[in-house]
Amino acid sequence: MLIDDYIRDIMTKNQIPGLSVAVVQEGEEILVKGYGLANVEHCVPATEKTVYEIASVGKTFTATGTMMLVEEGVISLDEAIADYLDYLPLAWQSVTIKQILSHQSGIPNYTHAPNYWEITRLDLSKSEILALVTDLPLKFPPGEFSAYDNTGYYLLGLMLEKLTKQSYGDLLRKQIFEPLGMNATVMNHPRDIVLHRAAGYRFLEGKLVNKPYYSPSVTYSAGGQLSSVEDMVKWEQALYRATLLKQATLDLMWTPHPPNSGDDWEKLRYVAGLGWWISNYSDRRVVGHNGSILGFASNITRFIDDKITVIVLCNLDRVSRPDAIAKEIAGYYCPELTKISLQPPLS
Repeated sequence: MLIDDYIRDIMTKNQIPGLSVAVVQEGEEILVKGYGLANVEHCVPATEKTVYEIASVGKTFTATGTMMLVEEGVISLDEAIADYLDYLPLAWQSVTIKQILSHQSGIPNYTHAPNYWEITRLDLSKSEILALVTDLPLKFPPGEFSAYDNTGYYLLGLMLEKLTKQSYGDLLRKQIFEPLGMNATVMNHPRDIVLHRAAGYRFLEGKLVNKPYYSPSVTYSAGGQLSSVEDMVKWEQALYRATLLKQATLDLMWTPHPPNSGDDWEKLRYVAGLGWWISNYSDRRVVGHNGSILGFASNITRFIDDKITVIVLCNLDRVSRPDAIAKEIAGYYCPELTKISLQPPLS
């Protein structure tokens, strides 16, 4: 089966309206293409320029902005986030920047708050978002275990704003997007006019419908970006060539940082790095991140030892394993990867 046939087949099976894919090998693009429809109502084809909500894939940008400050000596990974942010709950005072980056903070995830879905249509302040969990106890002592956490990445955005004296969006634009020529990558707001913006879809009672309004105040630095596969190729090339961060810093981000619970990395199967998830693929280094939000799903997977990266962006939210699609696509270019068993999702 040809790669185009595989992608169209997976789109049919999952009823995906539109999907854009990029494959980058040794820093060079070998496939950058769109399939299906970016907008079903207007029959607009998906292309390499189609702009999607990338959700938590954007955490890799937040982590990069944080590590830039580490390289500059402005902050240290072992410092407490409370050293830079005022009025945090007493229980959060000892949580370090590294524990947040590696999802080991123990801070409750605000997207799991009981009333979360009641507020996603409201444009709330950042303090109102954090108030969803500030009165809750820690899930575990910081550093002891690992649990996926959007709240910590929300705090990193606030820290970046305070230290750089600019908005999170401006920081990313000036430090990452503009230097790399990622002109289509911006912070999301539904009111903004964005060229080539894809419509987002979901299924309701078996029927494809437009995604409901989802306030950008909910996503922020935990995954509030828009991007295209054309732009994400530039992001991958910057990672491959160590353009923005030193190679030693990138290696640290792509190194497993297991929690203190005593679990053996060989048994964990996957573990957080710093802003990335590392999969234990039989001695192969593989890092990546999924993104999931109303109307969209996304993934970037970097098969480091095989020097292949796959980026998948689509406009349907029920695609629970875009990383599985990325792995299958990678197998067309490196057959050895088809022998590797699939791991838990790179959330």
